[in-house]
Order: sequence, then structure tokens, then C-alpha cells
Amino acid sequence: MARKRKKKGGMLTLLLLVIPAGLIVLPTSILFGVGMIPTIVAYIVDRDPEKSAPITVGGVNFCGCMPFAIDLWKHQHSIGAVAKLLGDPLSWLTMYGAAAVGWGLYYGIPPVVAGMEVSRAEKRVEVLKQKKVALVQEWGPDVAGDYFDESGGFEPGEEPEGA
Repeated sequence: MARKRKKKGGMLTLLLLVIPAGLIVLPTSILFGVGMIPTIVAYIVDRDPEKSAPITVGGVNFCGCMPFAIDLWKHQHSIGAVAKLLGDPLSWLTMYGAAAVGWGLYYGIPPVVAGMEVSRAEKRVEVLKQKKVALVQEWGPDVAGDYFDESGGFEPGEEPEGA
């Protein structure tokens, strides 16, 4: 129970710090509030307790919002400047396109890694089979623990001769 109370206290502290800071830099907060909507959606729809979708999507989405935040900071940090940025379809395309790249990474990388691991494991099995055949040829069928017939194959379950 203490952990939950501590976690709520931490969230309250975070809110007490974020809300005033967000009001101080209101144009940037508006930009990120609108630009990071795909990350919020990723957080809501992700059932994984580790929340890897919002981490992946959020990182790339944040990178898509940063050029516009930097533009705000360099030129004019006002509500009008944010309205002008959000009125430009290229801004939306960049921010949400970056989030789409994040979703692509989230769904694309695991199958690629799994395929590489399966390929690596299959290669390892093949190497081990070749080593087993070489050992049987050098030391005889008793070393394999299986009966080695003349055709070069194994017949599991048969008792080796002399056992």
C-alpha cells in the first residue's frame, strides 16, 4: 500500500511542477500538446506493462516536433506563432509523419530481429549436426548416444550395439 501512496504523491508533485512550467512556456506547451497526440494515443492503446509502444512512438514523435519548437524559440515565442505553425499542413505532416515512423519501427523491428535469431539458431543447429556426424565418424556410434547406421542417418530409440 505504501508504494501506491508514494506513486500518487510523485504524480501530484509532477503535476504541480509541470502545470506552472507549461503555463510559463505556453506556446511550446500548445505545440507539444497537439504534436504529441499520437504518443498519447500509443500510451492509451498499448496493453504492454513496459509501454514500449509509447516509448518508441514518443521518441520519434518528439523528434518530429522539435524543429518547430526550435523555430518558435528562435523567432517569436507567442500564441500567434504557434497558430501559424499549426496552420501549416507541413507541420502536421512532419509531426505525425514522425509518429508514423515510430509505429513502423515498433511493428517492423521485432519481426526482423526474430527472423535474424531464427536464422542464427538454424545455422547453429546445422553446425552442431555436422560436428556430431564428424564425432561419430571419428569415435564410432557410441559417442552420439544413438545408433548410427551405414547410410549416415540416426535411428533414435535403438540400443547401440554392445550396450
